[in-house]
Amino acid sequence: MRVNPVVVVVCALTALAGQVLQRPAAPAGSDRGRAADLAAIEKLRQQDIAATLSRDPVALTDLWTDDAIRLGVGAPAEVSKQAIRASNERQTANKGFKVLSYVTETKDFTFLDGGWSVEWRTFTASVVYSPGGEPKQIRGTVLLLLKKLPDGSWKCFRLMGGTSQ
Repeated sequence: MRVNPVVVVVCALTALAGQVLQRPAAPAGSDRGRAADLAAIEKLRQQDIAATLSRDPVALTDLWTDDAIRLGVGAPAEVSKQAIRASNERQTANKGFKVLSYVTETKDFTFLDGGWSVEWRTFTASVVYSPGGEPKQIRGTVLLLLKKLPDGSWKCFRLMGGTSQ
């Protein structure tokens, strides 16, 4: 029997959310901490946009935790920051490919206890696949599990998604 990796991730996220939601609510005084977390997550979103537009493989890789996993439609799972970096380098090696615009829209965002959050986001982009090529519009949807690091920053721990053209 072949296990579908998308099903595994959805089940894992559901289990994690179930465990986290069973914990007691955060104390009322945590609003200041939430504001700082929201600011750090917004910073991560802006770094994602800048890295995508520049197609800088190092900046694209810095968005991830060391133990991250990226799942795309029709592609093998990229397990670890190192694997994601290698994939980013392969993708950015095509110097004729340009990202002209990249706009994200957060559709749903939820904090989970213990330094986790889940985000569902869509994006639209205008890209050129080769020098002199016509710009093409692409759209995509992703589900991200973000992790708070000890320094207060947030990184992508798991991502599942894909594009449609």
